[in-house]
Amino acid sequence: MMLDISEALRAPGAAIPFKHLEPLEPMDVLGQTVTYPEPAVVEGFFTLQDETLVITAQLRVTALANCARCLDSVAYSVDVPVHESFLREDPRDQAEEDPWEERLVFSGHRVDLSHLVLSLAVLDLPIRFLCEGACKGPALLIPQGPNDEKTLDEHPFSALRQLFTKNQEE
Repeated sequence: MMLDISEALRAPGAAIPFKHLEPLEPMDVLGQTVTYPEPAVVEGFFTLQDETLVITAQLRVTALANCARCLDSVAYSVDVPVHESFLREDPRDQAEEDPWEERLVFSGHRVDLSHLVLSLAVLDLPIRFLCEGACKGPALLIPQGPNDEKTLDEHPFSALRQLFTKNQEE
């Protein structure tokens, strides 16, 4: 969605309060699907200074993913400050673009915040989502019964258990 900056164009230098809602699509982040059930909220001020639009705001959104240990659903609150400058671009200028240069630009009376909001939201996400610090993940069931030795040897972690037992005996 686009942010209307008409007021800043009429009153350069004035700090104009705004609240902008930006829907975010589900995306794959480090092999995990992250969804955003509600639109991101960007709230703050924008000011037009010469040919630059300066946005100072706060970005808030809730990201949903799965716990890396137990796979339960986890809600993570993104709350990051936004301080960005957009340069006014004249659509008649045909400057050669550098593919490695990332510039935030605007023309007319609207600014597209979608790329900025998505970038800031993703950069604030944790590397691994955890439902709580003490989450131990799914419980490993070790069979108890008359054939314990045979069953334990067939368990996928039996070699690790043998090393642990051997280390404890030493």
